[in-house]
Amino acid sequence: MFVLTLTRKLYKVLSSDTSPSAIAFAVAFGVLAGCVPVLSGLALFMLLLVLVFRVQVAAALLAWGLTRLAVVAGLARVFEGLGESLLEAEPLKPFWTWASNAKGLAWFGLDTYAICGGAVVGLLLGAALFLPVRWTVAAYRRWAHEKVSKNRFFQWLTSFWVIKILRFIFVGAGVG
Repeated sequence: MFVLTLTRKLYKVLSSDTSPSAIAFAVAFGVLAGCVPVLSGLALFMLLLVLVFRVQVAAALLAWGLTRLAVVAGLARVFEGLGESLLEAEPLKPFWTWASNAKGLAWFGLDTYAICGGAVVGLLLGAALFLPVRWTVAAYRRWAHEKVSKNRFFQWLTSFWVIKILRFIFVGAGVG
């Protein structure tokens, strides 16, 4: 049942009126929030940014969930090591001292290894995924969605009641 729900949400995100950039920003925010511990200030701030900037919430939650699965599967050890090397580096000590004492940044908890390493990896992954996600969504909308929905065979096929029921199960669209 989880796969059906995931497929339905992904189709709705790809077919919505939301701009490809908003979906790409949602994925970037979700990846960054997924790379840091769930109850950290930075993760909560990223989820707040998803709501404030009105990006696609479903895409952000999907990216967050997939990233959390990768973190639980063993990526967290990478964050710890990277965070330790960043926080213990002698040339960066003045910056981290300032960041951990700054009024706004202190809430993020960047002085812990897991959050610091996760934030850096999340920023890099989010930035690396932004353009490919944006291009993929735009290409899907330009090519697949229009061609499939306007195809005469597809329109004929979707007129059958069995297809309407399957469409309701997988996509969640009305049966009528």
